[in-house]
Amino acid sequence: MTRRLLTTRRHVPLDRADDYLEAWDTVRDAVEGAGGRAWIFRGAAHEDQFMEFVEWTDDEAPTLPDGVSAARAQLDAFAVPGVTEEWEDVQ
Repeated sequence: MTRRLLTTRRHVPLDRADDYLEAWDTVRDAVEGAGGRAWIFRGAAHEDQFMEFVEWTDDEAPTLPDGVSAARAQLDAFAVPGVTEEWEDVQ
């Protein structure tokens, strides 16, 4: 099985951060429900900068499960994604 990782950077206005983090909980729940992992970091020097990580394993469907994609799309209401990159395990 190939492990896959999706990373996304977002700038979230501080007055929307609580709503964004609540929406992130929906993403995390969807990812975990699909057998993956999800976590988020906030910029140490910039509280309005976030880095999202979504990890899943699937050789037959290298894209995110539908429920996860839908939950991630909800985040766009709070902040347009900056750089999004997809990675795969080299093991």
